[in-house]
Amino acid sequence: MVHHGPGRRTWEDVPKPESRDPTDAIIKVDAVPICGTDLHILEGDVPEGRAGQGPWP
Repeated sequence: MVHHGPGRRTWEDVPKPESRDPTDAIIKVDAVPICGTDLHILEGDVPEGRAGQGPWP
């Protein structure tokens, strides 16, 4: 899911992540619960939640 600003979010295909440094790790997440903070970000109540990122700061 990509956050595009308060009340605007979409499911999008995004490029696969690439490792940049030898110490990087890429982790596949199968499922996560939504947190109350996520809901505040999606509604625009958290200024750190920028458009174009997931619903997490």
